[in-house]
This record gives sequence, C-alpha cells and structure tokens, in this order.
Amino acid sequence: MRGLGGGSMGLLLLLSLCIGATLAASPQLQDTKFALTFHVQKDQFDQALSETTALVEHAEANKMCKNTIMLLRAARDKVAAALDDLKKRIKEEERKEALKKTQPPAPASFTDASIGVKALKSDGAKKCNIKKYPSTEIGALLEAGKIDLKKPFIVTGGVPGLEEQKALFTSDILMKNTVSQLRYLSPVKAKERRSFDQQQQQVPDDEQLEYSMVSVEKYFVNCFNHKAKPDFRKSGGADTEHCEQQVPAAYLTNSSEGFRFTTTAATLGWLQKLDQGRSEFLSRVQDLQPLVNPKVELSGSLAKGSSRYLVFGPSGSGEQLRQEGTPFVDGLVHGKRRWFLMSPKDFLNLRDKAADVLEPASAFMFFEQQLEELVEEHGLGGKKMKFWECNQNPGEVIYIPGDTIMTSLSMVDSFSHKHHVATSMSGVLAKVNSAIWAPESGQIPYGFQYASCFDGIDLNRAGETLGSNMNPMQGQIIGGIMSQYYGNHEGQNMLIINVLSECTAVFRAEGLDPAKSYCPRVWGQCVSQLESNAKKMGKGLPAWVSKDPPQPGKQEL
Repeated sequence: MRGLGGGSMGLLLLLSLCIGATLAASPQLQDTKFALTFHVQKDQFDQALSETTALVEHAEANKMCKNTIMLLRAARDKVAAALDDLKKRIKEEERKEALKKTQPPAPASFTDASIGVKALKSDGAKKCNIKKYPSTEIGALLEAGKIDLKKPFIVTGGVPGLEEQKALFTSDILMKNTVSQLRYLSPVKAKERRSFDQQQQQVPDDEQLEYSMVSVEKYFVNCFNHKAKPDFRKSGGADTEHCEQQVPAAYLTNSSEGFRFTTTAATLGWLQKLDQGRSEFLSRVQDLQPLVNPKVELSGSLAKGSSRYLVFGPSGSGEQLRQEGTPFVDGLVHGKRRWFLMSPKDFLNLRDKAADVLEPASAFMFFEQQLEELVEEHGLGGKKMKFWECNQNPGEVIYIPGDTIMTSLSMVDSFSHKHHVATSMSGVLAKVNSAIWAPESGQIPYGFQYASCFDGIDLNRAGETLGSNMNPMQGQIIGGIMSQYYGNHEGQNMLIINVLSECTAVFRAEGLDPAKSYCPRVWGQCVSQLESNAKKMGKGLPAWVSKDPPQPGKQEL
C-alpha cells in the first residue's frame, strides 16, 4: 500500500463504520446517509488523486463494504475529472495561441476602402432600452428561466471566437465563391414588394423571375464599390437600402459549419438538431432537379429552410418593418447595426394612429424620414406605443422573439451570423408541422404544402388526413391560388420535395420524437405522389427516395 498523507487519515476513520461489527442491541441504528465534504486545495490535486487512489485500492484489497468503496471512488473520480478538465483547457489555450501565430491579423472591417461603402453620418440610436446580459451569465439565467423570452435582449461578448470569425468572413473571402448565386432585387422591384400585408409578402417559388440571380462578385459590384473607379466611393442610403442579403449559411460557405452561439445553445439551440438531416438531403437533392421547373435552383431553394443564415450588406442597407415568425439570435461580427422593435399590439396602434406617415419603407427611409415624426406627432414611445431601440456592435448577440415587429439598419458595412431558435422539442416540431400543414397561418404555399401530396392539390384530403379541415370559403380561395402557381407537375413536385426535406431532418434528428410531428403520417403519401408525377413526366425517382421513412442517426439516405 502507498504511503498515506495526513489529509487521508480523516477518510480512513470513516472506514470503521463498516469494519467494526455491530452488536445487536436496543435501541438500534437506522440506515443513514451522510453528506461529506471533501476539500482539496488548488495546489494539492495531484497529491489528493494519489492518496484517494491508494485509499480505493486499500478498501478493495481488504474487502470493505460496498458503500465505503463507492465513497472513496467518488472522491477519487472527482479529483481525476478536475485534473482532466484542466488539461483540456490548457490544450485549447495552446491551440488558440498556435492559431494566432499562423493567421494574419483579423481585418478591422467587413470591407476595405476599395470595396466598402461610406458609413452613415448618424450615430444610430441615442439610447438603448434593450436589456443586456454578459455572456458569462446568460447560460445560467436561461437555464433557470430568469429571462423573459417574450422580450428582446442582448448578450455582450456573445459571439464566440470573434477575432477568428472576423478573419473568416470578409468581402474578399466571400467573393472567392464562384459557384453560388445570390438573389438580387433592383431598387425599383424591392420598393414594389414592400408591404405590411402578409399575403403580399409571400412569393411563390415560380416568381423567382422577379429576382436576378447574380454571382457573389456581381453582388459586390452592384451594392458596394467593387471594381469602381478609385476616386468614386458609394454613399450609404438610397443607393444601398435594398442590398441586405440573408443567405443560408451552408449554401454560401463551409466556414460557418460548426459555428454555435455557445452561451445560448443549451436552451435555445433545439432547431440546430435538424441540421444533420437537412444537410444529408441537400447533398443528394440534385437527383431530383429534373422533376422541378428548370428556373428553380433546387438546392438553393431548399437551403432556405435552414436555421442558420449569414446576413450582410453595405452601409445604409436594411429592409422594412416586419415579423420573422420564428425567434432568432443574430450575432454581429463586422460593422454596426441600429435596431427598432415593437410588440404586435403596439404596432397595430401605431398603424391606426399614423397611417398617413407609416408606410412600408426600407430601414434607411424609416429612420431618416418616419421615426422622428412618429415620435413627435403621433405618440410613438408613449404608454400604448412603446418600442425598443439599440445599437448592436461586433461581438454582441441580439435575441428577437418571433412575433416582434422589427427592422435593422447597417450603419457601416456589416456581417452577422443569424440562427433561428426554439426553446423546446415541441417548438421544433411545431415549426416543422407549420411547413407541412398549417391552414390557420394563411401562408401560401408553406402552410398548405401537404395538399400537393394528392392528385390535383387536394386541400380537403390533406385536412382530413391530419385532422385539421379548412373553412370552405378559405379552401376555395387558397385552392385557386395554389392551383394557379403549383397546378402542374413541376410546381407540385417542388412542394412535395419541401415536405420530404423537412421530414428527413426530423427523422434524422437525435432527441426529437418524429411521432409527435406530421411526418410519419405524410411521408408515404408524399413519396407515392412524387413517384406518380415523375412517371407522368417520363422520369423516375432515385433509389434513395423510398416509401420507408429515414431512420434516426447519421446514415446514407
């Protein structure tokens, strides 16, 4: 047996509880649990590990009672775990230091002077009334339920590895992508499409013709100063207000894979469980491209269903006041953004009282021409029309509830990571179901996609199958719109493929129960209809598309 230090003698005394035989007597002892404290000074962990290991060996060799051995093992294992954790942290720090030596210094901004747009003259929000939490505290507060998720909040220092992210995402690096194309709207088209009417904001996939599909480099030519004359530098505002891009991260770059908002992931990261299945389906979806309209780029269209996005744009860019529908977190890497947020109820009050002033407009026009008048003459900011505002700086993460009315304006050229979030498994499954069959949403086509899994886009059969029938008048109107845009096989197939993509993500996800979603009930019918449509088009389905749903875990489709 190894030599035992004085610190171990206290533990040895406890062994007498089991070594000595108890004599039958009255009164008798009862089964008792003792909570014992084992204190180790920070410079004595190695000694403590040696001594507790020796105690375990001694107890086992002398066949001491089970509970005593378990007590000693627990003490030994806790000391060993603390030492292992220290080694991992030291190794991670060494890795980061080595990385710093191999990488060039992170750029100060998303763009340089030859590409960048002039910053806006305004300093942005004069105050910040959005509550802020340090990244070191937010995880515990969320876990304890001490943060109201119905209100926005900001996490300071919430973007992990900020300097590394700055180096990974610059305009120069994004332009190295010569394969992906971005959807670009001209200033005129962008203005025409702005509306507070939810129905008008919904655009069927076949109407992608309104967009120009441009290369990443062409986008920087259109919206920044790329390839402009040396003496010309674009000013942010009217020329750039339409230029903000929100692109599925996986579609544009692999550099975002594995990026997580670590401080909020444990509580808000449920949607990211779907990423594995989405990625697998997307990797093989080109096999289905012949079944849809050639003008629809299938991989890009499906990538929009991702929960992870990259958001970037020049100074002066930003879209109109709107609802996201799904809560999200946005972590700024480069630039500066000004945010304006309202609750739905207060926004409706504002629309009623200031209809002549409040018009659908870009973020730039809202802040420049509408906000001041709304505050001074129409009571915005009063008790019945409260709003939040704040500037977001690099490293800060803002959380926005799904029903919040919001807009943001880039004060300088900006780039951020944006992740849709959910706080529970039920929240994830509800989001998936809403993309399969949610007639109450009124969202065309996404709330009615399951109807495409029947001949002729049958809304009635879809509702009967899932126990959610539609109002006859609503069904007549929606049916007419769906038939107009998706009545042919190519349009119908696009919606079916959307459903299969959503359900593949659910079936593959660990920790989610597919039975609580629509997916087990719709999968076979959707595959059958897709197969039938393919035959009528003189085509077939790839072997990996089967009537048997995918199995959980990472595997070949």
